[in-house]
Amino acid sequence: MATAVATLTAVLAAGAVVPATALAAGPPPAATAATTTGVTTGATTDGPSVSDLPVFEYRGVVTDKESMIYNPTDEFIFPSVFHAGAYLDDPLGEWYLYYAPHDSPGGISVMYADSLEGPWTEYAHNPIVADEWLPFYERVSHVSSPDVLWDDATDQVLLYFHGENSTTRWATSPDGLAFDDSGVALTNADGGAGTTETSYARVVEHPDPSSGYRFAMTYMQNRTDNIRRIKLAESVDGKTWVVRPDPLVVPDAATGTNVSGGNLWEWDGQLYVIYHGSTGITFARTLDPTMTQVGPRWELHRASGVGDDTGRVAAPEIVTDGDETYLFYESGDRLGATIAWAQRDPDAVRPPEPGQDPDPLRERCSGAASDEFDGTTLDPARWTVVRPGTARHELVDGALRVPAYPTGVAGAALPLQAVPAGSWEVTTAVSVSPTERFQQGGLLLYRDDANYAKLDLVHGSLGPRVEFIWRQNGTDRNTGFDSVVPPAGLGDTFWLRLTSDGTAVQASVSVDGVEFAPWGRTVDVAALRATGVGPFAMRGSATPPEIVASFDWFRWTPTAQEAAACDDDEPAVEVEAVTRCLAGRAYVAVTARPAGDDAVAVRLATPFGERTVADVAPGRSAYQSFATRATTVAAGEATVEVVGTDGVGQGTTTAPYGALTCG
Repeated sequence: MATAVATLTAVLAAGAVVPATALAAGPPPAATAATTTGVTTGATTDGPSVSDLPVFEYRGVVTDKESMIYNPTDEFIFPSVFHAGAYLDDPLGEWYLYYAPHDSPGGISVMYADSLEGPWTEYAHNPIVADEWLPFYERVSHVSSPDVLWDDATDQVLLYFHGENSTTRWATSPDGLAFDDSGVALTNADGGAGTTETSYARVVEHPDPSSGYRFAMTYMQNRTDNIRRIKLAESVDGKTWVVRPDPLVVPDAATGTNVSGGNLWEWDGQLYVIYHGSTGITFARTLDPTMTQVGPRWELHRASGVGDDTGRVAAPEIVTDGDETYLFYESGDRLGATIAWAQRDPDAVRPPEPGQDPDPLRERCSGAASDEFDGTTLDPARWTVVRPGTARHELVDGALRVPAYPTGVAGAALPLQAVPAGSWEVTTAVSVSPTERFQQGGLLLYRDDANYAKLDLVHGSLGPRVEFIWRQNGTDRNTGFDSVVPPAGLGDTFWLRLTSDGTAVQASVSVDGVEFAPWGRTVDVAALRATGVGPFAMRGSATPPEIVASFDWFRWTPTAQEAAACDDDEPAVEVEAVTRCLAGRAYVAVTARPAGDDAVAVRLATPFGERTVADVAPGRSAYQSFATRATTVAAGEATVEVVGTDGVGQGTTTAPYGALTCG
């Protein structure tokens, strides 16, 4: 990391970037330090939240392409900021900013300024490291992704960069401009079998003083599956490195197929790994000092979409100077990027994370056009079918079963419902198991055979993928943003959702029916002009075997009016059911809290008995603990019925309870 300070303690106090300042040289660590570390996911209940992250406001571009002297490819990436004035005797400016083009020939370059807010001046003798540097290496296709820090042990600047994507290199310099020694830090061989890229490294002082290592490196590893991960390596001297076997960060639904630009950053006493994904958003995850406990993924920064602040926010570098904190990053398309910067807005408040959806599957309340598929045929008042003459879907045991037609969208029979104007949302539960190429099933947003968007599980050329593909005039938008390895935990049944705000449609996926994660890029409503949405299944041709996609239901999120009607129909009681152990026996305890303004009678019922409590006053509750007379109890459901003093029932509701073993 670029900004170095004397110790990690100083950084914790200042909320600054994690330093890469070298500690006193120590003995090589035990072998187990690099081989027994596993990455787990979790967060403590009293730890930081996404609301604790700073809010950055876009300020402008550092690398003005039209005025740059060294500009071989019209693109600049991977900023690394170094506090030259803190370490060098006579620097060109207080701050150095290292960057590079990526495409051939690349070339490590420098700008300098007396303030992090600029103005920045391009070094007249760029590039300071070129694509050929004898005797250290012969000509390579390009050199790029610089990262710079100060090594206290040698009083030198350490530079890391890649020369070929397969090799991360180091170099040293007394002044940060003239580098006089270089070597190889990591190659693909260090990442293990199947590694195809080892690049985009960032190096910091190791945050765990007891590790035996002085430095920690995050870098991007690509593999033969073409999925990019962030790996972790450790070193005593900054030149010889040991790679941990497990990746530190892997792609997920929000990032797309690739994650890269990993960087370690300290803020308000908490260590984070920050990085970008294929979606062009920069994320942050909490990290403990041993770098084994990785917390939840939070969005740190994305482009506002206003003016020049568009496109990717990638390769994040955060620097704190006094009371001000800055974010430097790649902005714009992957092969047309420039270096931009943003500044922390101390008055901005990051909105808290949304609470859990109380009805994620729209079981309690759904829109009027929803279908539980409990009939014998689709209701023609709700559904139309494209190519009905070839349709073979059927309703069986409360599910819509759609065969994988031996064709693409242009030949399949498609049951569709009309797409409403304005905002809308539809969700379905689907069971499908594609095992051969092009077998797939999911949700289709349809205008015609050449214009549609599909959210599905497919067996592609690289194996299973969950994809959200937009086809425009016969051409697919299909990149690593759009077709992604299935999320961890995806089972035989999963849940798909399409949400429109009237301007764009966002796809979401859930593996548990509780939490939905956004998937892929959005689709422009006005450009697609979809008229129908519904379930589909296909297999491209007759070559793959036919499989069946089974849809349990198809539910619209209710409009405000429909939700209000649901509220009127809700049972007038809140119910809680829990299992407990008492004297080695299992009990089911049920609590009911009537919500009305009048006294009511409440009947509590479980498989182990029932009890009626009369005249439960407003604000009070009815309670009963039912003995199972056994040491174990299976998961089940309690039922509560509310009856008014006039004897008229006011509603019935249920509450699940979990399995329990006592003794």
